[in-house]
Amino acid sequence: MNKDDIERFEEGFQDGVYVISRNKQEPRVKVRALYDYCQANNVNPEDLSEQEMEHFLDRGLSNMNDRINK
Repeated sequence: MNKDDIERFEEGFQDGVYVISRNKQEPRVKVRALYDYCQANNVNPEDLSEQEMEHFLDRGLSNMNDRINK
């Protein structure tokens, strides 16, 4: 993919928002906090333990849905 291909692709997202639909039962990832942590500690997200990764998961909406559906 060259620069022209990238620019053509990005024209379809004029507001700069790229979204992938997610399963509402799964937690949201706090991407900015995860990125900042990885940059500050010179690690990649895939190198984090489950316990470390848990700090960057927001289970609020998925837990709320569970309570509503009971």
